Amino acid sequence: MLGGGRLWRHADFVKLWAGQTISVVGSQVTVLALPTIAILMLHATAAQVGLLASLERLAFPVLALFAGVWIDRVRRRPLMIVADALRAAALLSIPLVAAIGLLTLLQLYAVAAIVGVGTVVFDIAYLAYVPTLAGRADLLEANTKLEVSHSGSYLAGPALAGGLIQLVGAAQAILADALSFLVSIATIAWIRQTEPSPRLESHPRLGVLAEIREGLRLVFGNRILRSMALLLTVGAVGFHLAEPAFYLFAYRNLGLSPGALGLVFAAGGVGAVIGAFMVGTVTRHLGLGTTLAITIAGVGAGFLIWPLALLVLPLATLVGAEFLVGVCDSIYNVSQVSLRQSVTPDRLQGRMTATLRTMFWGAWPLANLAGGILAGAVGAPLTIVIGGLIGMASALIVVFGPLGQLREQPDVAGW
Repeated sequence: MLGGGRLWRHADFVKLWAGQTISVVGSQVTVLALPTIAILMLHATAAQVGLLASLERLAFPVLALFAGVWIDRVRRRPLMIVADALRAAALLSIPLVAAIGLLTLLQLYAVAAIVGVGTVVFDIAYLAYVPTLAGRADLLEANTKLEVSHSGSYLAGPALAGGLIQLVGAAQAILADALSFLVSIATIAWIRQTEPSPRLESHPRLGVLAEIREGLRLVFGNRILRSMALLLTVGAVGFHLAEPAFYLFAYRNLGLSPGALGLVFAAGGVGAVIGAFMVGTVTRHLGLGTTLAITIAGVGAGFLIWPLALLVLPLATLVGAEFLVGVCDSIYNVSQVSLRQSVTPDRLQGRMTATLRTMFWGAWPLANLAGGILAGAVGAPLTIVIGGLIGMASALIVVFGPLGQLREQPDVAGW
């Protein structure tokens, strides 16, 4: 799917793809660098690490539904440029302030929240823009190629982050992410395909609340999207409960360096790239529903392996665990994103994404905060186990619901 297909000849899609490849690699630097600054430089507690992680996603439950309406009313590409500029400016403040010795946890909290706002706007606009740019017939190919970039970021990004942190320090390493957003801006601005106006005469503009309700009706009135919402939310609770505990476990329980932890996450990237190449084959042989169930359970199983690093070969154990997580998460993400895009009309893509992300990314900051508190109370290893078990349990939503009956992507909902 990656090596073939029609989208290699789609110059504007290739521009978007190239820019996002660079941007997501840069973002992996911040994923590792922010908690590293908090834990190793500013000596944050477990609860403070959880709060930092939660602030990065707080904007979704607060803003996503309104952003979805706004994004469905205007062209998406200009919003993506503005969102990238906001994130670049916020991240640039960290190395600048650190250089004069004034960096504090409060600034990290502020930057995390601002970057979160930019991410809300960019991600909803981006996911709504891809079907317009690539065309519905090529959605699986488009999402596979974009997932390869996302997966590759887990390969190159953590290794780059670990090396940069040890070479120039965690605060200065974040400069790489800020610069990657500027590259993304340039490639998006370079796209020449005219984006059609979202205003359609057959669907006159409603009030903001009415349009939010229309998005909610789409998700909760469609049994596929309704089940997807539950699956994504339960999975988010489990996996992001464990997220703050990963860094605490690696740095404080195992005594790993940032470079070693970067290597661990890079192993997840190797698995994710392999998984992205396998999506088409796996879904054809297993069916879409079975693929979703097995891969979400596989991610949870990978989490359960992490605490075994206390018993045997810490680095090798974590590398194996992250490789499994990477393979399963990559296949799962391509499958679920393509599914929800395929059953949603173009004019509702933004509100569909906003509604779903309000739910599962709304659960994300609460899970992060709870995970930090839980890690402080019962320890990082047990917190990771609890998160993994919750994530594995979400597979039951597929098995016993309408998603489990799917062999392939259904048609657009009748909206």
